[in-house]
Parts: sequence; structure tokens; C-alpha cells
Amino acid sequence: MLNLSEFRARPHALADYLPWAALIAPGIVLNKDGSLQRTLRYRGPDLESSGPEERIAYTARVNNALRRFGSGWALFFEAARRQSTDYPDASFPGAASWLIDEERRHLFEEGGTH
Repeated sequence: MLNLSEFRARPHALADYLPWAALIAPGIVLNKDGSLQRTLRYRGPDLESSGPEERIAYTARVNNALRRFGSGWALFFEAARRQSTDYPDASFPGAASWLIDEERRHLFEEGGTH
């Protein structure tokens, strides 16, 4: 465990209140209490446009992945939703896939906000 007793006994600055001690590997943080922290970013599917069967199947897959952690883990989640204002640019190798994307682009621009 990291011994921080040689440092300040009472907190004076914001860093004294935060739990992070050091970045020990790419994406892995050692906390002051000796625990490790790993932060991941995941972009899931749009569940607003999914049917009930798709949401149930997605929930089952996520549950199956998370229950493999077992005990001794703390998992924290944060969800952020943003409106899309621009249609993403993409290049397609075939004429058929390009045509499908052009139809989607037209519907996106015609439909208003997404």
C-alpha cells in the first residue's frame, strides 16, 4: 500500500481531497488507499430506436458480461446523451453501400434534429 503519511496531515488543496495518487500504466490509476482504478469508454447502440425484443437481448448480453466480474469489484456508470447535429462523413467502396448512405443522409437532413 502507498504510504502517504509523510505528506500533509490535513487537506489544503483540491489534490488532497482526490483519491488518485499516480498513473502507474496507460489507463491504470493507483489510488491513495492502494486500490486500482481503470476507466473505460463504451458507446452502445441507440436504444430509443430499438424494439422491446432488442432491448431485452441487449440487456441480457450486458448482464452476462458484467456478472463475470464476480465479487470484490466496484462498477460505476455514467450515461451521456447528445443530439446529433451533423451527419458523419464516410467513404464506401461500393456504389450500393454509397447509395444507401446517401438515402440515410437525406432522411437525416430532412427529419430535423436527431
